[in-house]
Amino acid sequence: VLNKFRQTTVDVFGHTDSTGGDEHNFDLSQRRALAVANYLSGQGVDSRRFAVTGFGKTRPIASNATAQGRAQNRRVEIQLSPLT
Repeated sequence: VLNKFRQTTVDVFGHTDSTGGDEHNFDLSQRRALAVANYLSGQGVDSRRFAVTGFGKTRPIASNATAQGRAQNRRVEIQLSPLT
């Protein structure tokens, strides 16, 4: 899909659950997003298209009070945007 839509930027957002400190979670989320970007680059997607951002625990999609919620918060999101 990414190679089909070549006229897009690829934003890769890393997220964590609330376990651990802020600095640790920002670093972890950045490394998580970078790992996905590196994988996609290895699959032939031009690395110049990527913008990688780690949000740490600042954008949960589920409650961090349960194991299931924490698992949902540990994620990477990919967003495609048209080149301007």
